Amino acid sequence: MQIIQDINKMSECALALGNFDGLHRAHTRIIKNCAEYASMKNIPGGVLLFKNHTQTILNKDKQKILSDFDEKIELLEESGVDFVFVQNFDDVFMKLSGEEFFSYLVDKLKVRAIFVGFNYRFGYKAGWAAEDLKKMGQKQNIDVIVSAEMSADGVPISSTLIREYIKSGNMKKATELLGRLYSISGEVVSGKQNGRKMGLPTANVGVKDDKLLPPDGVYSGFTTISGIKHRSLINVGKNPTFGENERTVESFVLDFDEEIYNQRIKVEFEEKIREERKFSSPYELKKQISRDINKVMGKTIG
Repeated sequence: MQIIQDINKMSECALALGNFDGLHRAHTRIIKNCAEYASMKNIPGGVLLFKNHTQTILNKDKQKILSDFDEKIELLEESGVDFVFVQNFDDVFMKLSGEEFFSYLVDKLKVRAIFVGFNYRFGYKAGWAAEDLKKMGQKQNIDVIVSAEMSADGVPISSTLIREYIKSGNMKKATELLGRLYSISGEVVSGKQNGRKMGLPTANVGVKDDKLLPPDGVYSGFTTISGIKHRSLINVGKNPTFGENERTVESFVLDFDEEIYNQRIKVEFEEKIREERKFSSPYELKKQISRDINKVMGKTIG
């Protein structure tokens, strides 16, 4: 998959549009349809991806995101598209009208087919909808394919709903709508070494401030290191037994004890197995962690 940032390198193509926060099942269907159409027409199929989430400009509260730019790129590598065109979403781009944005797609990006979701909005203040895009396409003989709403067990799939499931710690429901386990990625950073002192070394993941984390607690899950997935026990919280104040994500990787500082790893959350709480001593905490490990040891890597 090619990453394109120079508009002059664009050629006639099919393009999927959207924020694609989380790249959930409905998103992947749009992108798959784009890739299949492009293959049939013998043109490149790709995704227009904003370097920064649009909410960083539109929403001053900066809502937490499900997937940052690097995570989207990793997921798109497996999607079957030929390229990703990277566009910075700034004040100038934000103020393009619907017509100006459409002209940008056709004249600058050389788009000949566009794929969007049923609730896609575009143009200044999101003033244009998917149906407007279809009408513009018809006038210039540009195919615009709008995907219908997608549901899982009668529940419409959306980034907003997935975000709510994660906030409540319902990782199973989030997994169902995402089509995969929710994950965070980041470099392993130096922590307080509390786990190592107990003989249970953990990988402390450097998480960006705008990334959505599940509630404090202990989770079963997986950690991918150098392309290899390992069963893991993950703690999100402030380590109250040691009187810490900083919220961290720490993964105890089962059957693994190598130096991985500064390496980028991926931590996936399967399900919450208990709340984080303060223990009377590190010894009592270690005993509880041993029980937690026994809970996840029999689980199969998926």
